[in-house]
Amino acid sequence: MNGPGSGKVALQIIRGFRLRFLSRLAINFTAGVAVLYLILYLALARALPEEYAGAYHALRGLPGFLGSIIATSVAAYILLACASTAALCVVWLHKVAGPLYRLERVMDGFRSGEPTRPVFFRHGDRFGSLPEAFNAWIGSLRQDRQRCLARMDEAERLCLQDEATCRAEMEKALGQVAEILARYR
Repeated sequence: MNGPGSGKVALQIIRGFRLRFLSRLAINFTAGVAVLYLILYLALARALPEEYAGAYHALRGLPGFLGSIIATSVAAYILLACASTAALCVVWLHKVAGPLYRLERVMDGFRSGEPTRPVFFRHGDRFGSLPEAFNAWIGSLRQDRQRCLARMDEAERLCLQDEATCRAEMEKALGQVAEILARYR
């Protein structure tokens, strides 16, 4: 992820994610509005009678009829547009929050001293190359930890000879460990 142009790739991925999400959201709202329009059209597109008295009575009874039509339209809109939008948001949140939660669990385990394990995402999760980058970082941490432990073990082994050698080897080992850890500042 640190290669040249990786920022452009990440920006394209974010733009693609936003575009797909917004297009699905627009489709949901369009479907809801279409159903709302269809209900209102079917309810209100009846032709009025030709004579004045018939038209008057048809329009006079309209308020009682419109209440149920509007209630049905709003309920259909809520069920279709809002419920599908909420479901879409939950699915996308699951695809984003799930990988972050897994990474958090692995890092908490790493901090508590548990053996680190590689991170793998489910098919369809977002953050495409993040698991590879994270696993590479954890791998380099493991290697550096092993180098530090090996150097300290070697220094302890050499401490058995005499005190002057022990002091010199410990100082040398601490310098090398500090050099290894300097990359993480």
